Amino acid sequence: MTKRQRNSRSASKRHYPRTARLNALLQQIVADYFERVDDDDLGFMTITGVDVDNDLNVAQIFVSVLGDDPSEEGDAIVLEALSSHRRAVQREFAQQAQLRKTPEAVFAFDPGVRAGAKIDEILSQIDPPSQEGESDGEL
Repeated sequence: MTKRQRNSRSASKRHYPRTARLNALLQQIVADYFERVDDDDLGFMTITGVDVDNDLNVAQIFVSVLGDDPSEEGDAIVLEALSSHRRAVQREFAQQAQLRKTPEAVFAFDPGVRAGAKIDEILSQIDPPSQEGESDGEL
């Protein structure tokens, strides 16, 4: 078997890049960890994504909290609670992902969720258009 045949066979097993698979794996690890943790400061939290840089130095973990009211003091409380779990999350990465290098966990609020909430708020303030041009059901 030629080298080219081996490479094409192994490439067909993987349908998306290594970093995408690693992001999905780390997201599952973080979600499982916080499912086991009882921390009242976190409330109802969802891990919306993980983005690992190519060098595996940093894993940015995106979160969304129910009632995601972007107040500075509320954000500070949640981020402080998350940062207190940073080392435990990194330990979970090392134990479960079996990587050569364990990335540093960095927590941030998911900007997409907040932008969507802001758009929903704006749309709810807009009055629906009047329906004057419609007939009363006559054809």
